[in-house]
Amino acid sequence: MDKKERYRKIIELLQQKHKVDVNELAAYFSTSQMTIRRDLNTLAEQYNIIRTHGGAMIGDQPVVRIVSFDEKRIAHRTEKTAIAAMAASLLRSGQRIYLDSGSTTRPFLDYLDRDMKAVVVCNHLGVARQALEFPNLSVIMLGGDMIRVSNCSSGPVAEEQIQKYSLDAAFIGAAAIGNDGNLFDGFSPEARFKSHIFKVASQVYLLADSSKINTYDLSQFGHLRHVDTVITDRGIDKEGEALIKRYDTKLIKV
Repeated sequence: MDKKERYRKIIELLQQKHKVDVNELAAYFSTSQMTIRRDLNTLAEQYNIIRTHGGAMIGDQPVVRIVSFDEKRIAHRTEKTAIAAMAASLLRSGQRIYLDSGSTTRPFLDYLDRDMKAVVVCNHLGVARQALEFPNLSVIMLGGDMIRVSNCSSGPVAEEQIQKYSLDAAFIGAAAIGNDGNLFDGFSPEARFKSHIFKVASQVYLLADSSKINTYDLSQFGHLRHVDTVITDRGIDKEGEALIKRYDTKLIKV
């Protein structure tokens, strides 16, 4: 079992048991306690996991990825802004779109024509605030359970709302794109919500920098076969390109 698979399994165990022990994990994975401690330290930097002397705990809450919501610590910022700029250029006047809360989709509005007329549906407070600065954008902020760490809404109310809309396009991100074509998010309620986007959008654009390709995360929310276009950076390798083309998905490199 490689490191990424071990990370995923540790997170799954935390979701189930809310607490893990270094000794037990070392025995479970047939590896050293030092390796497990390093794993837990890495995961604690990326998720809302609390390190304890003998292991780690999560309490009575879901595991949430936190690094991507810290604007000062966003990785691959240059690639993400270029991807967002390309995505914004694809918007046409009068369209009804969904714009999600990911770190690659949030810069989308920075590159939008000031006079653009469109309807923007979103679940992120920052996206809604920025969209309201455009005089000709109609903005719909979805309700539901607010996630403090990410400033976005999810849960049954948001899921019920989004299913009532008919959208021309959706611009979404992903925490990971597996080599089996599955799309992943780091937070299960957000993944459940995002899975409904494919049902209501005529065109789905996946915005993901090349570091996300051939990787995995906690919660699956969709598959490349349901994505119309992937927008990524020129760092994508031949294996990544082959993966996307395998499912007849259009690829745009920026």
